Amino acid sequence: VPFEFIADLQSVNILEKIQYLPRPDGGNGTLSKGSISYSLDGQSWTKVTDFSWEKNGKMKELVFAKPIKAAYLRFDITGAAGNFGSGQELYIFKVPGSPSYIPGDINEDNKIDSNDLTSYDNYTGLRKGDSDFDGYINKGDVNNNGLIDAYDISLVATKLEGGTNKKANAKLAPLTGEIILKADKANYKAGEIIEITVAGKDLASVNALSFALPYDPKQLDYISTNVVNKSTKKMKELTKDRLHTNGDKALYPTFVNLGQAPKINGSRKLFTIKFKAKQAYNYKLKAKDGFLVDPNLRHLKLWEN
Repeated sequence: VPFEFIADLQSVNILEKIQYLPRPDGGNGTLSKGSISYSLDGQSWTKVTDFSWEKNGKMKELVFAKPIKAAYLRFDITGAAGNFGSGQELYIFKVPGSPSYIPGDINEDNKIDSNDLTSYDNYTGLRKGDSDFDGYINKGDVNNNGLIDAYDISLVATKLEGGTNKKANAKLAPLTGEIILKADKANYKAGEIIEITVAGKDLASVNALSFALPYDPKQLDYISTNVVNKSTKKMKELTKDRLHTNGDKALYPTFVNLGQAPKINGSRKLFTIKFKAKQAYNYKLKAKDGFLVDPNLRHLKLWEN
């Protein structure tokens, strides 16, 4: 001690309590002090409660003040007999009769398969407020940011084609990097092609990426996205040119690896985006809502400021 351990429930559940059964004599390793936190994505955590238990062999029960919605529970242990942790069993209880939901299982058939990826492919870039978002696809917005993005899609993509290699993933470098967009020039005449180079800077362990690029359809027509990097070429592209219900237009470049595909590392060009100027145009596009995701579903948000 101190140490932490995380229970990955492999589904989203409404939880009411936990029970911890120490070793029979309540001896070395019996947990005595700590706290419990919960998460939907394994990265952003909310503390539920502290606990303090007697050092004996009796079953310890902790009932939450109110039910919590969680896919992960983290136990932060600050006290234990002999300064290390042990136990016979740990039980995590759902609210009786409450449903469980597998993150990414959009069609709710209790499994992750290519049908879920097809749904994500159709709805990449959809936002809360769009006519198709509420009711069906909002189940796929696992990080609850009102947008179908690379993090949401990764919940499915990392489980397809044999899934990711947990041993290899445990040795991955921390997820880092930036995405930089640069146009070929600043000013364009009507009819000219605007070519934007999208490059990664200091990338490490990138398994998926996405961002939004809002634009005015009165000024620009989207032409194409073209991959220029061999790592990106091996990824599945789900880029969408999306007209939102409120009339806003945005391009959503989106690339994800399926299964245990090569990660993107280093500083390099990734792909280009082409628009056609419909009138004289001064380049001023700004990306937003960017995500980098690794195979363990750790993620970085880009352009938050």
